Amino acid sequence: MRWIRGVAIVAGAVALAGAAPAPEQWTPAWTASMWQGVGDKQQVAVDNATISFAVRVGAEGGKLRLRLSNEYGPALRIGAASVRVAGGPSVKVMFDGQATTILPANAPLLSDAVPLAVKQFDVVEVSLYLPEKVSLATIHGASGAKTSISATGDNTAAPFTAAAKADMRPLLAGIDVLGAKPRPVIVAYGDSITDNTGCALDAVPVCRWSDVLGRRLAKAGKPHVVVTQAISGNRVLSMGTGPSALSRFDRDVLSLRGVTHLVLLEGINDIGSLGPPLPDGAPALTAEQLIQGYRQLIARAHDHGIKVIAMTVLPYEGAGYYSPEGEAIRVRVNDWIRTSRAFDGVIDMEKVVADPANPKKLNPALQRGDNLHPHGEGEAKMGEAIDLGLFK
Repeated sequence: MRWIRGVAIVAGAVALAGAAPAPEQWTPAWTASMWQGVGDKQQVAVDNATISFAVRVGAEGGKLRLRLSNEYGPALRIGAASVRVAGGPSVKVMFDGQATTILPANAPLLSDAVPLAVKQFDVVEVSLYLPEKVSLATIHGASGAKTSISATGDNTAAPFTAAAKADMRPLLAGIDVLGAKPRPVIVAYGDSITDNTGCALDAVPVCRWSDVLGRRLAKAGKPHVVVTQAISGNRVLSMGTGPSALSRFDRDVLSLRGVTHLVLLEGINDIGSLGPPLPDGAPALTAEQLIQGYRQLIARAHDHGIKVIAMTVLPYEGAGYYSPEGEAIRVRVNDWIRTSRAFDGVIDMEKVVADPANPKKLNPALQRGDNLHPHGEGEAKMGEAIDLGLFK
């Protein structure tokens, strides 16, 4: 009888445990793929001053935390940090309960949870006081939403008038938000066509296809969050700007919590390596090599339960690195993307943005004029062309 009573008690305890509310969950709400800046034009010089940058988060939550990266630099001191929703009061950011910390060399750093509620698509302003003279080499391009650099001193407590501005955003690799339940995360993965570093936060129309997709999903009542892990000038197979798509995959995709889908648009810079001049002495490329690179990304994603949606590579005739040999590879690769069934879904984006009069070129009405990059309206059209049914 005692044994039966004990079983009943244990069963009751299990039932009570099962009834407990689920813990809140961290979700990546904004991300940036970091790369190594070289020289004065890319590295951000700071000497006893505060840097500040504004980003737009793709998810809501009652708290947030910062993901900082010093992957390409020596150890440096952070004297103070703060965040605020644009137009609101600044809130201090702590690191292991301290207002100041050392950002280790060649490593990331995660802040404590910050009690700041944010809504989906709020603009969040991050300020970091760097009390010593440093040259920041861990960066991401942000010419459309420049980094502000203050006059001397700690200016993290309130907005400041910039003494200087930089086209690069250093150190900030992500913002997570704490919500009531886990959210599925879609990673937009690619190069400048996905990154569009000249896009301003207040741009109308929204000028990155990934941001358009995120707003469409929200409007449709879907729980998905879209983050962008793209680098202008990036390649799939070899180092261009930043580490290749293959080498940064673990850092930029697999390390993120909650990723369910990857939307891939990359390869044009690999293909362009065939045209004059050969960037960085890159070797010639074959379609089979690029396809093998895609297969590697698919296999690594599938190992982690992540579905991979591919876009066909966009037309580029007339671009500075166009070549007939590269065009033949693009056609071969796109045929494989459409027909191989290697991907979990395909978006035939080539057909969305091609010039009806010459499908080898981008539509003049949808591009910047360099025959390579869609402009804001072109990016918006790309985001609107994505079937939301792909994200199940």
